[in-house]
Amino acid sequence: MKRIAVSQRVDAVPGRDERRDALDIRLGRLLWTLGLLPIPLCSGVVAEPVAEGRPGNAAEYLAALNPDGILLSGGNDLGEAPGRDRLERAALAYAREHGIPVLGICRGLQIINGDEGGTLAALDGHVAVRHGIFGPLAGTAGRMVNSYHNHGVLPDGLAPTLEPLAWSEDGAVEALGHRDRPWLAIMWHPERDQPTAAADCELIRNHFGETL
Repeated sequence: MKRIAVSQRVDAVPGRDERRDALDIRLGRLLWTLGLLPIPLCSGVVAEPVAEGRPGNAAEYLAALNPDGILLSGGNDLGEAPGRDRLERAALAYAREHGIPVLGICRGLQIINGDEGGTLAALDGHVAVRHGIFGPLAGTAGRMVNSYHNHGVLPDGLAPTLEPLAWSEDGAVEALGHRDRPWLAIMWHPERDQPTAAADCELIRNHFGETL
């Protein structure tokens, strides 16, 4: 069974001096049903020491986990959770070094684009709606997807190493792929559709390859 390291959102807990990594249980369940083993990543490992006198080392942490793939999940605007940002960028560096596949969901697409030199733009009409997408990853007739983001990538903000694979009617990039690496990212959330669309199950399964 392939081991997929999954980044988590970071939430402050009201009334407590506490910040928590959190993962939508639907995402973990989706990966498991597709024959993949989800391994949640702990952002605190790189935000603070992991043991007395020992600095958090993201490369060492990721090497110890030895994932077969990396999934960068949704939640948190970029810059809102610095520890998570650092861990996800380290995960992308690890994926570059080891040639393993990366899948980005929503924020995951944004950080991949930013890490490759692209920029974000504010978008209107992309929060808590469903809209059509078009392009190679959307099928011949296009398809409808969910949308939960205020920011996204416009064509002029797309990193040169990336190519658009789907876009919305207003031109925002809804899916992208790396030109040289096994990296794929989408702006919709497959786990939030119940049941998950067959096209998204196939996309995730194919991207991470056959199970071991």
